[in-house]
Amino acid sequence: MVYNITGIVSGNETTLLTLIQGVNTNLMDGWLGILFLIGISIVFFISIVFTTNDPGKAAIATSFISFSLALSMLAFELIPPLALFITLILTATMVAISWPKS
Repeated sequence: MVYNITGIVSGNETTLLTLIQGVNTNLMDGWLGILFLIGISIVFFISIVFTTNDPGKAAIATSFISFSLALSMLAFELIPPLALFITLILTATMVAISWPKS
């Protein structure tokens, strides 16, 4: 089967960002950014757990890093606003769970 990939990027502008946006919207139906965010979050969580041996701290740090990454990915139009909202809720939940009881 032969795929025509010339229609991924519309127009004459062929930067890396427009190529990734074209792949995200035309080939992956918006799932490329979401899968990238999930994959990076898993890698960060595993690496922080191996470094600190504390899954709680790793979950908090990973949720904050994924929220920060989601902000930039939303600015580049790689994820929908709902994904940013989900990472915000996840970050707030992790901070609320780990808040020290006084």
